[in-house]
Amino acid sequence: MQADPQKQLDIRLVTEADMGFVNQCFSDPQLVKEVGLTLSDNPSARQWAFAMWRQSGDFWVITLGDSRVGLATSFVIEKGVREVGYLILRPWQGQGLMTRALQILISNLRAGGQTKRVEAQTRGDNDASATVLARNGFIRTAENEAVVNWCLELS
Repeated sequence: MQADPQKQLDIRLVTEADMGFVNQCFSDPQLVKEVGLTLSDNPSARQWAFAMWRQSGDFWVITLGDSRVGLATSFVIEKGVREVGYLILRPWQGQGLMTRALQILISNLRAGGQTKRVEAQTRGDNDASATVLARNGFIRTAENEAVVNWCLELS
């Protein structure tokens, strides 16, 4: 699906009304694998996991106009340090939307004033995600054949 350049890309916190969309995002096994998650097939266990994500960090929906196109998370891992994660639905991949959404998320974290460093992890074979991070100024800090660690200093 081609993104309409006239539509505004934005992020907002996930609400209860978004939970059907959250389930849709995580119903694609290949997409879940690409972002490095292991989720239960049990619907109750998934609902519990999503509720925990909402309580333990910021859980964002990525919007393009009135369409929901992806998700992002931001969790405190230690004082002044957050880890981010994200996914974008297949029809919207390859259009630069995730790069722009991460720019917005980083801007929000910077404006909050409490985050000094942002970290992320990608699968070693996820070149698209590596490109998103690199375009947002993240640098590789460690890697093995399975996982690459990334860091962005905000201060």
